[in-house]
Amino acid sequence: MLTPLRHSRRGITRQRDTRMIRMALAAMAALTLAACNRPAIDAADPWAVLHPWDHGRPGIEKLDTGVEYVVVRKGDGKTPAPSVRDRVEVKYEGRLAKEGIIFDSSYQRGETSVFQVNGVIPGWRDGLQKMQPGDMFMFWIPSAQGYGERGAGMQIPPNSDLMFQVELVRVLSDPWPKALPWPTDASDIVRLPSGLEYRSVESGPSDGASPSDTDVVVVHFEGRLEDPDYQVGDTFEEKLDSSLVVSTYAEGEPKQFLVSGLTPGWREAVKLMRPGDRWMARIPPQINYGDDSADRIPPNSTVIYEIELLAFGPPQPDSLPPAP
Repeated sequence: MLTPLRHSRRGITRQRDTRMIRMALAAMAALTLAACNRPAIDAADPWAVLHPWDHGRPGIEKLDTGVEYVVVRKGDGKTPAPSVRDRVEVKYEGRLAKEGIIFDSSYQRGETSVFQVNGVIPGWRDGLQKMQPGDMFMFWIPSAQGYGERGAGMQIPPNSDLMFQVELVRVLSDPWPKALPWPTDASDIVRLPSGLEYRSVESGPSDGASPSDTDVVVVHFEGRLEDPDYQVGDTFEEKLDSSLVVSTYAEGEPKQFLVSGLTPGWREAVKLMRPGDRWMARIPPQINYGDDSADRIPPNSTVIYEIELLAFGPPQPDSLPPAP
């Protein structure tokens, strides 16, 4: 038979346990309600919700490097994420994480930008490899994965944490492993009487027009010497570095040129292209610079170019840069 004392203690214990359970349930409900009450992220203006950055926000992904990101919008997931050797076409906006001050924005410029994945700051490099075309992410990048102690010009002070809205438009696969050395005898190489040789990497709409001598073309391009001074034992990456003479991809912005002002090989190539075409073209010296030199191109050099025709049209009053 139970004594009243023992019975009373059991009752007190049950009441205490019940109160603790109720308190835990109330706390869980409060957390759930708080999460539910968080405003939804609008892809049209994700900054309104995500700045200032909340490191404890549900849904934040964290990399070992300290980079954090939130998926704002997912693409269709059909195209793989880029590798470090790929180039990417992106829309983006960068701000100082603390102040929210914009220091760069392709949205404000009304254009996309193209970068090589291994040519950007570490935080971007690692983050881009998590994305697929169509994705929009918001990144928080600690200073060590951004511009570190040096900063960047007047706009990014030293030791600044950064935030970036990044939209991955497309991935441009690296064509150079199949272009160096140049495969002259390959079945997909087109050889013209002038000496120009090319292969198509990507094709734009087949019903598009081609530029004429009087047009201005907007192009991305990268040029490498066919016979640079390789060192014995050089890796392919080292050969790429030593052969590079020019790259708008590295600069992040395309160039505009009047077709009639181009070298004969360039002129012949772009007049055969349509917007959206991307070619690898081998241009020998007799239709390029001949006995002359140009920047990093020595006399009598054959140059292999990656050329992407973005657009063309009649000249505008603005001055044009020198042709490649």
